[in-house]
Amino acid sequence: MTGTTLARALNASSLAELSWLDPAGEPHACGVVALVRGDEPALAFTYAVEPLARQVASATALVLSLREIRSTGRGFEPLLVEGIPRLLEDPRGDLFVEDLLEQELRRYPPSRLLADSPLLMREHWWYLPRLVVEIKVDTVRPVPARDDGDSHLLVVADRGRPEVGVARLRQQDGDVLALDVVGPVPPAGPAVLFGQDASFPDLDRWSQWHYRGRWDGRAVTVMEAPAHTGLGPVPGLLQRWRRQRALERRCVEAIRRT
Repeated sequence: MTGTTLARALNASSLAELSWLDPAGEPHACGVVALVRGDEPALAFTYAVEPLARQVASATALVLSLREIRSTGRGFEPLLVEGIPRLLEDPRGDLFVEDLLEQELRRYPPSRLLADSPLLMREHWWYLPRLVVEIKVDTVRPVPARDDGDSHLLVVADRGRPEVGVARLRQQDGDVLALDVVGPVPPAGPAVLFGQDASFPDLDRWSQWHYRGRWDGRAVTVMEAPAHTGLGPVPGLLQRWRRQRALERRCVEAIRRT
């Protein structure tokens, strides 16, 4: 696949899934909006999640899964992208505004309330500084699309790298989750089963959840389960205001430490 073809798929994608191993070799996954810079994937983390961004940037390998088919454009195809991260610190937001802001406004509607005009950008200046993680692509291959809310991502630590599979929960017996894996089955090892859902097309609600445990090739023995799964309730006006103020506070505190 050429860089132009990958860039087209990224530009047409919706929510994506990012997988990596932390310094202790434990697997992790989170939901992201995959942007494009120089025909390669880029992730623009706000300073509110600075520790997460730095952990992602320090990983030896990243796996970016483009599986969500809702709110996609022409040129989208489900892909699994593996590569090496590179961190670009952008504490003034110049790089983000120049190269990535237009993409985020188009692809992530909640950002329009914060940065869709010069006035909003001045008022919410703290939203523009970013920790940009570029992914130097090694391999790209097809992946099964996310067809409903039961489709999860299984991430397993294997020889210092994240191995990824698409899985559906077949049966739950206590702390044991029996899974049906579509495509290649990851080898046994420490694992996280990751799920996410969002309200489309506005993305006003975006829920993510994790089951942590050990994968034996057929099931995950869960050691840490999520408190909730699935899409949460519609937030009220006060909850939205508190959510934005909390985001602002975390961004400002982290930016001031730089």
